[in-house]
Amino acid sequence: MLTTDRAVDHSTNKIQSTTIYQMPPRRPYTYGLQDIAELLRRYIVFFGIFILTGLALTILASLLYTKIYTATSAIVFDRNDARPYEAVVELRKQERDKSVMETELDVIQSRVFAGTVIDALNLVEDPDYNTYLHPIRTEGNGLIGSLFAPIVGVLFSNEGNGPEMVRRRLISESVQRNRAISTLLSSYIVDRRGDSLAMTIRVRQPNPLKAATIADAIAERYVEWTAKLTDEATKNTIAYLRSQQAELAGRIANMEREIANFATNSDLTFDPQDDLLRARMEQLNEQLTIARVDEAGAVARYNEAKGLLASTDEQALGRVLTSDQLDRLRTEQSRLERVRAQLSSKFGKNHPLVIDADAELQATRAMIGDEAQRIVQELANNSKVASIRTEKFSTEVALLQKRMEGRNLAEIRRRELERDLLAEQKRYDQIVLRLGDLDPERGERKASATVASYAEVPTSPSFPTPSFVIATGSFGVFVLAIIGLMVAEALDNRLHGPRDVEEVLNRPNLVTIPNLKAPLHSLQMPHQLVVSSPGSMFSKAMRNLCMAWEAIDRSAGGKIVMICSPSNGDGKTTIALGLAAAARAQGLRALILDFDPNSKGAGFLLGAPQADTALSNFLENKGDLKSVIFASPSYPFLEVISSRPNLYGVEVLYTELRGLYDLIIIDSPALQHEEDSVWLASRVDSIIMVVAAVRTKERNLVDALNRLSVNHPVILGSVVNFFGKPENQDRPSWFSWFSRRRYKASGSPIGI
Repeated sequence: MLTTDRAVDHSTNKIQSTTIYQMPPRRPYTYGLQDIAELLRRYIVFFGIFILTGLALTILASLLYTKIYTATSAIVFDRNDARPYEAVVELRKQERDKSVMETELDVIQSRVFAGTVIDALNLVEDPDYNTYLHPIRTEGNGLIGSLFAPIVGVLFSNEGNGPEMVRRRLISESVQRNRAISTLLSSYIVDRRGDSLAMTIRVRQPNPLKAATIADAIAERYVEWTAKLTDEATKNTIAYLRSQQAELAGRIANMEREIANFATNSDLTFDPQDDLLRARMEQLNEQLTIARVDEAGAVARYNEAKGLLASTDEQALGRVLTSDQLDRLRTEQSRLERVRAQLSSKFGKNHPLVIDADAELQATRAMIGDEAQRIVQELANNSKVASIRTEKFSTEVALLQKRMEGRNLAEIRRRELERDLLAEQKRYDQIVLRLGDLDPERGERKASATVASYAEVPTSPSFPTPSFVIATGSFGVFVLAIIGLMVAEALDNRLHGPRDVEEVLNRPNLVTIPNLKAPLHSLQMPHQLVVSSPGSMFSKAMRNLCMAWEAIDRSAGGKIVMICSPSNGDGKTTIALGLAAAARAQGLRALILDFDPNSKGAGFLLGAPQADTALSNFLENKGDLKSVIFASPSYPFLEVISSRPNLYGVEVLYTELRGLYDLIIIDSPALQHEEDSVWLASRVDSIIMVVAAVRTKERNLVDALNRLSVNHPVILGSVVNFFGKPENQDRPSWFSWFSRRRYKASGSPIGI
């Protein structure tokens, strides 16, 4: 439970009572239906004026807009896209797919094609497209052109803006043409539906006849332009193929001559049967093989005979070496050996006949040996002859092999030349075939598209459509108004309600006082309203405030409550009077200390005189406190002390008053212009901050809290004043204004 005891309050409000008050962050701006309704109620005048102004401007714009007419033409493309100039057969005639149609869309909206339309219609001389030229007013310029036509005529009809001056002012003809192309591209659109082969051309122009003419021109020019491009591509292809044909024919003839000369110089033949070098090579290879076989045989016989001759094996020698002379000698040797054997067996070894036979046998053997030597020598000679013959054939074969290597390289080169010749011949044949397919003599060309629909001259404008403009404009104005309200709310730093005050003050809002301008438009004082009209909203609020104060501290002894506000006009004096009246009505002894230097403080409203002198005498112990207190003669007879605060002796006054009254209410000066409230806060038990809804700014409240925080005050809470609509709204505005003027003249209070 909250308390007004100073010691306890200092500890419980330690966080609150900092030296410098830190403003808490504002809550995020989230808007629901209730918040938007509150914004509309708060800014209803701004919202209404904005909506009405926006609707008026929308209606005016729908009337002032230049009328735009839309003319529509259509072209249809062939399903088969004929491309005779393509080299690949599959690409010469294929069906149009989505990518091809998208490409056609891009081409028909290209600057190159738009330039052909500009040139065909001579739109460079049209001021609607060449904006460098002086504009010519037409009936399609709308109401704006009608209103400003006289001014434009005066400003631009002089000689300085004549045709010659315009031409001199322009940069070049290409600049004019580019400007006309850009304007034309922005004035028409081309689209198609789904996979359709038809394209729709829509031209938007203030002149309906010109719109239809341009739409038809775009369709016709595109058909002619695409046919012309196809024809030019075909002719260029034919010309290129013919030049390639002539070039290839000359190249083929040169290559044939080169191959013939190369074959002659390299001793090459085109028929393998006429190749003498190859036949000679084959013959020599055969002879070399035979010679090597003979050589091997001769060498083998010679080596064998030589070895047998060295071993003196006559039998082996006789088996290897053969000749007629050797056969005769061997026969004679056999005869002599038989004769010797006979003589030896008949006469013995030493018989002269045996000795003669031995001599003849020895001579025969010597002759056999000589004959063998001769045969061996002959074999050696034959071996040498075979080796020489083999070497000769080898030399000839080697020479022929070198010639054959050169021939082979020449043959490879010839085959390479022949392959190049064959490739050129194939290219030549393909070119001849392509020329036959193109058939250049016919000179036919076929357009890839046809005009499916010509444009009709529009009779009604496509823009502006009043119903559409007004509907969209109204919606846009409404959305902008809502956004404007949210922006205004985000930029608004005023405190509109109790929740805003609680976020800044970080303390609860005790009561909320409604806007009581209407019920106080009478001679009745605010504190009298508490007693005379206990059922009014103000009376209930004052009773709730008094009950809240009683619930805060039930301890015995008088309590001092200071009513303060950030700025003048927040209604703190009325709250002080109402709280005092509610306390008297509940049987409490209440006193109001009017320390507000404002001329319309509590003392002034109750008719109390200034008691500065009497209060000073009391503080100096020269007077009685009763002489300072003034009792109001009107019911409920409130008691008040009206004086400027004497900060040096106020503690003595507080001590004396605590014993006489239950509740001492201080009507303090506003914190915006006076510093007295800062020092008065150090001597009171609690503070109630009065904030005027919609009037008090957040910055002012924060500044007030920062200034009060010097003395660590105990702030019980806040009172939001002037919240909501005034009561008795059934009265007309003129009656309220008359009442305010009447009561202001009489000097009676008109507000809180």
